[in-house]
Amino acid sequence: MKISVVSYLNSAPLVYGIQHSPDLADCSVSLDVPATGASKLASGEADIALVPVGAFSEPGQVQWVGNFCIGVEGPVRTVCLFSEVPLSKIKRIYLDPHSRTSVQLIRILAHNHWNLNPEFIPASVGFETSSIKGESAGVCIGDKVFGIEGRYPFCYDLAQEWILYSGLPFVFAAWAVTRPVDPEMITKLDQAQARGIKAIPDIARDWSLKMNLPESDIRDYLTRNISYPFTKEKKEGMEKFFSLIRNQS
Repeated sequence: MKISVVSYLNSAPLVYGIQHSPDLADCSVSLDVPATGASKLASGEADIALVPVGAFSEPGQVQWVGNFCIGVEGPVRTVCLFSEVPLSKIKRIYLDPHSRTSVQLIRILAHNHWNLNPEFIPASVGFETSSIKGESAGVCIGDKVFGIEGRYPFCYDLAQEWILYSGLPFVFAAWAVTRPVDPEMITKLDQAQARGIKAIPDIARDWSLKMNLPESDIRDYLTRNISYPFTKEKKEGMEKFFSLIRNQS
């Protein structure tokens, strides 16, 4: 079984559980940025993948499986619009290339929530420190956000803005398959992730050294910003997101 999982800090407990599970020792696990994981699933390079939900917004493209996801019920902290000017003065928005979900989310928020019509520009590596200036803002996702917090006077947390707009939680990534997988494998995957979530204190110690951030900061992010259970409410939020994507296209 080939498993692709997101390589960011937000998925570290899920990865930890999978990598330390004797039940999944025979599986091949690859750590990928969200867009790569989606491509691997679509091409058959992965049998099951933790993918950005926006990559598969059409009904029937994939089957969403398992009891865990990368979700939020409040601010996410690591998916933000950074700017030197307030929303009303933004003319251009650079889009992080690593996740299609954040790109679709910012378009929905700009049109439906903020009543803005900016120019959207695909960004390249390093844009977060070079392209955000004047009336040009940027959507930044993932671990690099920790390095630019406080750099710009305006920061809009996209998860928080989604909740203000929709009244629903948001799901950034969930487990998906394109062909049937043994239900026992999904159960083993769930059990492994549950153990990983319980190991967050140990994970926070390891990642604080890796990212040069306080251990308490990492622990708070994994327990307060990220919400892992794939609940009924999160699924409702995901379906609302999908319907808005389809309405825009």
